[in-house]
This record gives sequence, C-alpha cells and structure tokens, in this order.
Amino acid sequence: MQIFLILKSTEQIGYRMVTQHQRVVNGFLIDLDGVLYEGETAIPGAVDTLHFLLKKQIPFLLITNTTRKSRFGIQSKLQRMGFRIPLEQIFSAPYAAVQWLRAHQAKSLYLFVRGDVFREFSEFKSTLYKPEYIVIGDMGEDLTYERLNQAFRMVMGGARIIALQKNRFWKKEDGLAIDAGAIVAALEYATRKRAIVIGKPRREFFRQAIKRLGLPAEKIAIIGDDLEADIQGGARVGLFTIAVKTGKFREEDLQRARVKPDLILGTFADLPKLFKF
Repeated sequence: MQIFLILKSTEQIGYRMVTQHQRVVNGFLIDLDGVLYEGETAIPGAVDTLHFLLKKQIPFLLITNTTRKSRFGIQSKLQRMGFRIPLEQIFSAPYAAVQWLRAHQAKSLYLFVRGDVFREFSEFKSTLYKPEYIVIGDMGEDLTYERLNQAFRMVMGGARIIALQKNRFWKKEDGLAIDAGAIVAALEYATRKRAIVIGKPRREFFRQAIKRLGLPAEKIAIIGDDLEADIQGGARVGLFTIAVKTGKFREEDLQRARVKPDLILGTFADLPKLFKF
C-alpha cells in the first residue's frame, strides 16, 4: 500500500496523505510507549520523526493509556529523551477520566494508582470513607493483597470502579509486564460489578481525542504497537490504522487479530518515507 503526501495547491497551506484507495489522511493520533519509546529509551529515529511532523505543521496528538504518570510527568519524560512537545498535545487515560468524572459531577473518589497521576485529580475530594468512585490504574510494584482488598471493600460498600485502562500487559525495559487489566478483572470477578473503562480501546476515549485534534475521524490515522487497544480501537471509530513492529507488537498476535492494521511499519521512524511533497 503506497501512502504519499501532496500539497493541495500553491495558494493553500495544506497537505494530504493518500492511500492507493484514495483515503486522505490529514493528522495523526500517536501512541507513546512502544511507539516513541520503550521504558526510558527513545526508539531510534522517533525524536526526529516527531520533530518532522512539528516542522511540517502536521496535526497530531499523543495518546496514551499510561497510568503511572500525569500529563506533566509524561511531558517531562519526553523532554528528557529529546522530544519537545506542548502539554496540550498529550492526551492520556487519566486526563480523559477527569473529563468523565467532571461530566458526571463526581464529588469524591479514592485513587489506586502510582506516580504523580494524583495531580490530574486534584479537583475531587480524596477519601477512604465511602468514596463515590475508586480509580484503578497500573499499580505495579505497589500492588499488594491489602490494597486490592481495600479496593474490594470500597466497591462492596457502594463505590463504582473507574478503570483508567484495561490493557492485559505492556513492555518494560526488562520484558513484558502485567498491566492494569488484570487488577480490574480481579475486582470485577470478586465484586460482580462491571468497571467503567476510560482509556483505549473505548470509543469515547478516541472520540475525545478526535475532537481535540479537530479533524474528521476519516482524515486521521492512528499509529500504535497494540493491536487491540490502538488498531482495533482506532478502526472502530473509523481511523486509518498503522501498526509499528516495536514495543508489544508480536507477529503471532497479528495472525490472530480480528482487525488487521491498514499499514504496518518497522518503526515510527519510517513514517516520513511515506510522504512526498
């Protein structure tokens, strides 16, 4: 599948990326972990590729299910690796959860997260006593039986479960690791209550991101390493889907995936090769 970029005219400032099926792409939703970096290391060529998009003024939004960092923490991490990204171009599952809670007039909650994610939820009352919601993220090494049982008791006492995401696993620098989905599934099983899932692959997450990008869904491509959260989720809302063979991408997962990506790249660094000005 050939993809290239054409200037609309010499009088207009614009561009379009077109597939052989004449699918026009004007902007991108770009996953972070596994696409731009793995752990604390930038994927080779990713910094230059993102700066290429910035230089060409091609609209993009960085979207992530990361629940260990706030957008401020994500921005700082990106800066340490050489990426220079404005805060408003980062859209995360915790930030989307804040929008959901605000829309539903939530008053109190309790966070089962780690890192500086609490910074996103400062407008809500945090309480151990009968919170309206518990917010579950990837607790990693902070996960203990006591904390899990504490969450269980809160739900049995009436709290609703907000799952920032329900990913099965993610890739750390030392290998694959269980993600928040396992914690959420355990609570759902024990309490017989269904969690409200916020992050990818939920349609509402993508719709919020699409609205922020300001383009029609059919003019946007998503780039990700997760065939379920990124590719299947993006396809459900009408995005052009691009998978990269980095991060958690596995050929065996591709073979059994219900939704195949429209395009597969070796790495994010291959993206500029598809454009022709």
